[in-house]
Amino acid sequence: MEAWSIHHLIKEANRQGNLNQESIIDLQCYAQNLIKNNVPVIFTLMHLAFITNLNYDFLYGTVSRRFDKSNYRMFSIRKRNGKHRFIHAAIKNLHILHNYINKEILKNIPIHPCAYAFNRNGGILKCAQKHCGCEWLLQFDLKDFFFSITESNVYNVFKSIGYKDILAFELARICTTTRLPRSYNIPRNKNAYNYKQYKYDLIGVLPQGAATSPALSNLVAKNLDKELQEYAKNLGFVYTRYADDLTFSTVSLPNNLSINTIRKQIIKIIRRNHFIENKEKIRIAGPGAKKLVLGLLVDGKQPRISKEGFKRIEGLLYIIKKFGLQSVAKERGFYSTYGLMNHLIGLMAYLKDVDIAKYNKIEPLFSEIKSRYGELF
Repeated sequence: MEAWSIHHLIKEANRQGNLNQESIIDLQCYAQNLIKNNVPVIFTLMHLAFITNLNYDFLYGTVSRRFDKSNYRMFSIRKRNGKHRFIHAAIKNLHILHNYINKEILKNIPIHPCAYAFNRNGGILKCAQKHCGCEWLLQFDLKDFFFSITESNVYNVFKSIGYKDILAFELARICTTTRLPRSYNIPRNKNAYNYKQYKYDLIGVLPQGAATSPALSNLVAKNLDKELQEYAKNLGFVYTRYADDLTFSTVSLPNNLSINTIRKQIIKIIRRNHFIENKEKIRIAGPGAKKLVLGLLVDGKQPRISKEGFKRIEGLLYIIKKFGLQSVAKERGFYSTYGLMNHLIGLMAYLKDVDIAKYNKIEPLFSEIKSRYGELF
């Protein structure tokens, strides 16, 4: 964070003589409020360019959406269901800017305690532990989670932190994009803002892959978490959210409510907070049914990976060893060997986090593959 003192502002204002006493007091109050919120004092986009040592024209062009196509490299990763997840990889200067915003601003803003993704105090294992021993499990998935969070939502986050309207808007533009796959409809709003220097009616959304998007998604969903946690508490349920995965659990249902009524009420809260449930991924598991949370069985005292989940990871390692990374990437529908490599690294990191004994069992095979394809790892 930039070394800064309120006295610097007063001295500079007095030196230039272009601010009256009332304006100096307003800026002083603005700065002190940001300091109180443990975030850096930023007055303008020009000031942000100075702090990050980046070219102002680059920041202005990014906010104006002139560089939206060139600011990101977009590619897709195939999911287990055969569909694709679209990833935005920011160019170097934008990545530097995102890292600064994420580290110096967003990481200092508390999220809801029921949110377990994208924070050092969370994780898959801790999230799943909350539901161990339950008899009823309700699970929801938020459709197009990152792409459903707009620059208007992000603007409200930066505004609530204490940044001025115009700067909150500029930060929101920096952290969102209008470059999306053709299958997605980009929202338009000609009257969204009154900033003439930034006329552009396409409303940007969170790019999946940007350094700022995970933290922003948690902050935007904070009110959703609050409402769902209160609803769950009133019914004697436990509620957690891991990114777009919402899980509710209990030992017994309330006498006056059916599981279907509870499902409908949860959906109502989700939609009231401007998210949409993925109808294909709503799951209800009652007494005696298999209960999985984030791929982990929660029917015992501690979460554990299922046999099927472990066999799937182990099997992938064996076929890569036998047929090669490039061949398996093509057969599995990955666009490159790098995509499969990242997928494999993610699976092994997940296994190490949730079941170290099973990880150690297949780690030698993983190490053998890494040794063979060292330039990719």
